[in-house]
Amino acid sequence: MWKTELTASTDHLTCPFCGLACDDLQLEHQDSNGPIDIRNGCETARNAFTQLMAAETRPPMIAGRPVALEEALERCVSRLREARAPLFGGLATDVNGMRAALSLADQCGALLDHVNSDALFRNQLVQQDSGWMTTTLTEARNRADLVVLIGSQWHERFPRLIERVLSPPEALFTETSERRFVLIGPYESQAVPAELRGCIQNVIQIENRQIGALAGLLRGLVAGRPVRADAIPDVNAETLLTLAEQLKSARYALFVWSAAELDFPHAELTVQTLSELVRDLNQTTRAAALPLAGTLGDITVNQVCTWQSGYPLRTDFQQQGPRYDPMLNRHQDILARNECDLLLWIAAIPGGGDPPSTDYPTLVLGHPGLLIERPPEVFIPVGVPGIDHPGHWYRSDAACPLPLGQIRDLGLPSVAQILTQLGQRLAQTAQEETPC
Repeated sequence: MWKTELTASTDHLTCPFCGLACDDLQLEHQDSNGPIDIRNGCETARNAFTQLMAAETRPPMIAGRPVALEEALERCVSRLREARAPLFGGLATDVNGMRAALSLADQCGALLDHVNSDALFRNQLVQQDSGWMTTTLTEARNRADLVVLIGSQWHERFPRLIERVLSPPEALFTETSERRFVLIGPYESQAVPAELRGCIQNVIQIENRQIGALAGLLRGLVAGRPVRADAIPDVNAETLLTLAEQLKSARYALFVWSAAELDFPHAELTVQTLSELVRDLNQTTRAAALPLAGTLGDITVNQVCTWQSGYPLRTDFQQQGPRYDPMLNRHQDILARNECDLLLWIAAIPGGGDPPSTDYPTLVLGHPGLLIERPPEVFIPVGVPGIDHPGHWYRSDAACPLPLGQIRDLGLPSVAQILTQLGQRLAQTAQEETPC
């Protein structure tokens, strides 16, 4: 049921502000103007909820001028009718929002790409090219006895990962107090999470660009092949030999990384080497990868795009049927090459999905707190899924969709509602223009 007032206490909320999609949040407040207290949430969730609750609603705008929703919709329809190569970007929305985006893209002949696709495709390309052996958050929580953490930003990007997955109070098949951790990445002493300091076996300080080479050496050592274990400067050969033995003797080794942190050319090769190391270990023991993603709905919209069209993101509908090209259909390159004539940007979730500055006509569907330095041609405020309207959301492991609730009603439409209206108006216009 849609609410017009906050309830005194809202239990079991699903948080839409990172890929963990923690579903145990409890929201409490004193009165309609009082402070909001969030239990079980991380600092990221608390900040996001607080800022959204404090954000003032804005009317739709055309070139920075407040207008009625009807006028804003008509301007959007007019631009979509004129466009020959529209680009739908951002796509920070939920399942229903992406369903509506795909339907409108098919109707308009648009190309679709998510704001986080660069990170998403560092994993996606490996999965398509050679496959991988991954696990779920639940299985990682219950079975891992040796955890290899790749990079140094995973605990900042996914703040409750330690509490909920890596070092929970209890697990079904392992003693969490005996779980051991190896950290590989550009760590400094102050960057090591305090919650893990008592159970860290080793910290291998290395630049992210060198992680692929290190994983390749580990593959050789695990397989018993002759390897120059001292091939990487500043990495002790004995340390690598010890780690290889630990991986072979582990009952369930877990490799965790956030592809968003691996921001360097051809980082997918690093992901592929890590995936192949996991595959090698499974010949004699058990191991799995846990690639972290899902922020701003990238896993969610990629799931929807795949089951609706048969292809993942970076698919266009500019010809008959969908056409997938992960290299040519990167939205940043499309804009740089002047290969579109309209940008429709969706940013219903706060956290960095701001529209790029461009001279193309730009239509933005954004959450109430979205600040845009350069006013777009049309801005329509939309609700945040999980705050302003119910919906569904896929977490990092893409294992299942989690329900998003609603805790307020400001009268904001959802992305799905706006895009559906645009599609209906376009269809009606096309019928009126069709000669008898």
